[in-house]
Amino acid sequence: MNRRLKEGLIPVIAVCIALLIGAIIILAMGENPIEAYYYMFNGAFSSEKAIARTLLEATPMIFTGLAVLFAFKGGMFNIGAQGQITIAALVVAGVGAFVTNKYINNVIVIVVFGVIAGALWAGIAGILKARLGIHEVISTIMLNYIALNVEQYLINYPLKQGGINGQNPQTPPVLDSARFAHLMPWTKEALNYGFIIAIIMVIIVWYIFEKTVLGYKIKAVGNNPTASENAGIKVKVVMGLTFAISGAIASFAGIERVLGGVGQYTYKQGLLSTLGFDGIAVALLGKNNPFGALAAAILFAALRVGGRSMQFNTNVPSQIVIMIQSLIILLIAGENIFRMMLEKKKEK
Repeated sequence: MNRRLKEGLIPVIAVCIALLIGAIIILAMGENPIEAYYYMFNGAFSSEKAIARTLLEATPMIFTGLAVLFAFKGGMFNIGAQGQITIAALVVAGVGAFVTNKYINNVIVIVVFGVIAGALWAGIAGILKARLGIHEVISTIMLNYIALNVEQYLINYPLKQGGINGQNPQTPPVLDSARFAHLMPWTKEALNYGFIIAIIMVIIVWYIFEKTVLGYKIKAVGNNPTASENAGIKVKVVMGLTFAISGAIASFAGIERVLGGVGQYTYKQGLLSTLGFDGIAVALLGKNNPFGALAAAILFAALRVGGRSMQFNTNVPSQIVIMIQSLIILLIAGENIFRMMLEKKKEK
């Protein structure tokens, strides 16, 4: 069997097995799994409104999945996408709401500010890895906590909207000139041009790794840093650049959530949820392929959106979706572990 076809079948089989196990559990609860899954997928794709909601949910996961994937290709694990999207979102929320200069407060300039912020925040981990050998998992986890505290300070003090009281602080809405236009306004869903950017980003990432020298260098460093250095590749530079680009890609998730109107064009606590960590699952299910990450993000979004519909129409709780997602990731990870064991056995 063709190797690429085999690699593509593995996620499909994992999804099918996870859905089968989910069906058994639903059956054990005394519910009809066929009915439950009908309402799940009907709720995600049955109408323009449902499709818009699903694609809106998928958009930030596409960005974070691509960000994690990009670092994976370079042999690094970007677990700090959550911090990177937080910093980017705070920057665009602050500039978009408080800067009134027409040359600065427009959507293109503000996006550039957000991307730079995300790239710089990720670049810290890249520099620590390249210069001091500090493992990126440790540094990115710590940077996530720093970003969380920066968020709490900014939305409670300098960026806090005047007159807001209570437990949910937020920034003022960004000005009209800083907003992404909506793609399907008649659905009254906030699906915006961020989704188009996400599709373009998928193609760009694919092109980088398949058609450019930079992509070749990143993959070479990821496979064998020592051999890459002996071949004349500046490994430290490539490591730092890989992490910075990964952070720049991730930043679009935070930018889209604020400028796309998901939170009424403001930054509020909980707006970004766990999108940075969702990217890890998306990259794993997508088998480190940009188009695979796109499909994985849409699948996870469909499960979440459909899960709410399923819960509304049946007695099956939406938490079953979390279990199915977890099973998918466990099955993918299990396949990788099994493959590593076989390779070690062959070497012996």
